[in-house]
Amino acid sequence: MVKLILWLLALTILAISIAVIVKPQLARDITERLNETGYAVSAWGRIIIGLILLLIADTRAWNILFNALGVLLVLVGAYTLFIGFERSKALALKIVHGNENFLRASGAVGVLLGLLLLSAS
Repeated sequence: MVKLILWLLALTILAISIAVIVKPQLARDITERLNETGYAVSAWGRIIIGLILLLIADTRAWNILFNALGVLLVLVGAYTLFIGFERSKALALKIVHGNENFLRASGAVGVLLGLLLLSAS
């Protein structure tokens, strides 16, 4: 069951990240259309992904990397919930309306994370 969850999570992250690399406008569209519930779901999703990474870290060869990524994702998700909808949306809009190369680099990081999750299963 854990393998299935990891595979689905990794494939979802890979698909979204590749789409952002190919078309950075997609990240802008998603950010502008999300409402308060969408931001809360994405923040809780980050927390859950971070906890999954922390749970599987002890069973993998790169446990330090999995621990670091897990802690980082939990902190980012908690910070998003802490600052609230208006400030988190303003921060996200500031990021996505910046440089397109930064968005592509973020997509590349997502691809690496997805591949890392695939290798973990």
